[in-house]
Amino acid sequence: MYPLLGYVVENFTNPGAPMSQFGLMGASVAILLLIVLELFVVQWLWNNVLVRVTTLARPIPSLLYTLGLLVLLQMVFHTC
Repeated sequence: MYPLLGYVVENFTNPGAPMSQFGLMGASVAILLLIVLELFVVQWLWNNVLVRVTTLARPIPSLLYTLGLLVLLQMVFHTC
């Protein structure tokens, strides 16, 4: 994972740098894995923390609802 991080940092600081051993496919797989990990973390936090702390929230039934929630939050709180 650390060589991939180095590749990302190198291409961020030097956009014209040649592709390393990971290339576009490795970066795409890493981003996809990070998104899936984020979905699981958000769903776990929602179901195990927010539902217990508030009376307004109900458990999220699937990862698709979690993805929809993250997309909605990204559109509402667009920070780029």
